[in-house]
Amino acid sequence: MREFGIRILALQLRGYRKNYLVNFSDGNGNPNPLSIIAGQITTGKTTIFEFIDYCLGASKHPEHIEIVEGVQTARLAIMAYEPMLEGEDESDEPETSIEEGSDAARWGFRETRYVLERSIEGNANSVRVFNGGLEDASGFPRVLSADISAEENISKFLLQLCGLDGIRLRQAPTKADSATHALSFRDLVPLWFLTNTRLDNKNLTLEHHPFKANKLRQVVDLMFDIYDEVGSALGEQINQLRAELAEERAGSKALWAFLRDQGITGPLQLEERDQECDTAVQRARRELGQLDAQAGDRTAFASQLREEYLMRSQQAREAGARLRDRETLLRRLIPLRAQYSDDVRKLTMLVEARRLFDPLSVAVCPVCASELNPPASIEGDRCSLCKSHIPDLIHHSHNRSMRPGESDGQESDGNSVQDIDVSKELRSTQRRLNELKEYIEKVDTEIRHARKVSSESDALTLSLQRQLDSVTHDAVTPLLAERDRVARAVSDAEAAKKSVEQQRAMLQSVEAKAQHVELLTGRLSEANKRLRELQDNQRGKDDLLNSLSERFGEILTDFRFPKLSDAEIDRQLIPHVRKLRYDRVGSSGALTLLALAWELTLFELAYEEDGRHPGFLLIDSPQKNLAPEGRKSGDSEISDSVAGVIVNKVYAHLRNWLSNAGEGAQVIVIDNVPPAAVEDFVCVRFSGDPEKPPYGLIDDATSA
Repeated sequence: MREFGIRILALQLRGYRKNYLVNFSDGNGNPNPLSIIAGQITTGKTTIFEFIDYCLGASKHPEHIEIVEGVQTARLAIMAYEPMLEGEDESDEPETSIEEGSDAARWGFRETRYVLERSIEGNANSVRVFNGGLEDASGFPRVLSADISAEENISKFLLQLCGLDGIRLRQAPTKADSATHALSFRDLVPLWFLTNTRLDNKNLTLEHHPFKANKLRQVVDLMFDIYDEVGSALGEQINQLRAELAEERAGSKALWAFLRDQGITGPLQLEERDQECDTAVQRARRELGQLDAQAGDRTAFASQLREEYLMRSQQAREAGARLRDRETLLRRLIPLRAQYSDDVRKLTMLVEARRLFDPLSVAVCPVCASELNPPASIEGDRCSLCKSHIPDLIHHSHNRSMRPGESDGQESDGNSVQDIDVSKELRSTQRRLNELKEYIEKVDTEIRHARKVSSESDALTLSLQRQLDSVTHDAVTPLLAERDRVARAVSDAEAAKKSVEQQRAMLQSVEAKAQHVELLTGRLSEANKRLRELQDNQRGKDDLLNSLSERFGEILTDFRFPKLSDAEIDRQLIPHVRKLRYDRVGSSGALTLLALAWELTLFELAYEEDGRHPGFLLIDSPQKNLAPEGRKSGDSEISDSVAGVIVNKVYAHLRNWLSNAGEGAQVIVIDNVPPAAVEDFVCVRFSGDPEKPPYGLIDDATSA
């Protein structure tokens, strides 16, 4: 027996608020043989299996509200036992020559770790495959499609890990000329995922769907190398592998010829050139540093002059800043001065107008020529001379008897009539204008002074710069040409190193192509070897059914199945007991036990006989219809006490097989309340209580 296929290491859901992790491995990163997910209902236990299935190519992901609101992507860490070429040590890193590989048959397997990442939003049809584990996933991912019709798809990748790639199934197995279709990893799901519904829905072997049942029987024949079915399938697989290998070899040769034409040598020569480039870059940079230090030493005598030049440069910049500040202020004050001047002109004109054009200057009565005392005026809204009503003409200058700022005590339309003192406003505006003129003159004086200081500072700075250049010219000039030469040498060495790195990247791509050629060579050798062994042994269907029936009965015996007799599996893979089909036994608890025994029978025998099973098994709710809270009414064949014994026996069988004949296999179980005897195998327990973490898979979604 050998280890093969796939193992589940961990599931990580990457969310908006946080990440959620379920680990199925030990402290050293190795998969646990038995992992149990325990806890209350509606806490996300089945969701874990659904996400594992989703990362392995299922079309749908869980759509619970807490998943949609909290999760972005699902990441599944797996370990695969990939075949090694003959002579390759398990501890060695994979090394592949750039030349064509040999046709040596594979004999062992190497552990390789991958992370399968799939989004639940956006482009959910793509699966990204990273090398490494969750913590050290590295490099650019390999993007595969979840659609099996795509050329590069996740199904093909997983089938390669199980040694089943390139196989086609007949649509009508009894007809030699039947049309065929490519085997999909989804066709293997019934053999590694026992769902809650399949435990008692009386469709365990998919017999209600003849097309699916037909594919399941062919997959089982392939898994156990039944000659009748596998011979032709292996022949097609070998032909496809040969064609793919020829194409990859041709591509590898073409790439290698291109590299030779470009003058690209092997990795050792590139490594030597890379080291030479590193040495040249370091030498040139060191020489450049020495020249800079030498130039500094030669010009050290001018340090005082240099410091003075820097100080004067700073002063010149500050003087220029002051000049720009004053000029900006002056540009803003000139329009303000013009505005004040305009206001003074307007007020002056108003004063002159009131003095020259007073309409109430009549002091002598026009009828009798007597002097009017007091002179005529407007009192309220009537003329004091003719007593006429003046509703609209209200002019303060008409009433000469009123002094500025006084009121006659009468109101018209609710408004007080006051005389405005224009001369006071004129004096105030004139005073502000004079102050503004004085400030503008002061700013103008500051500008002339700042312009003079700035000009003198610039002239002094320029003089110091010329003096410094003159003093240091003889010391620096001999080094300039040498420095330019060394700078070009640095640039040339860095360009040569970059060229080597580009050539190395091209070489790595060719080596990856060559490595794929080696892997295809190994797969072809393995397929040829399996076909030869199949032809030598020619195991028949009857022999397989006898082995399956015998193991089926042994497992039911270990389970303490009540009234056990005549346990067998027929040619349609349908289980029987007591000379009855499993779906006619009547007891729902018995249906659960028969489904568990049937699933474990195929899994255990395939693993023990090096069959091409994925190597792991997911079981959802093995206590369904057995635990008191899950028992259906009227199911009296299995009492509570007997059910408790049976549950313990089911787990005892799993533990015994995984520690003996099934060592290296993996079983993951969902169980609400597993027995105390397997408490050490519980990898996570969801409480369903917000006060007792972890509440559930999405542990921060505690509200309904």
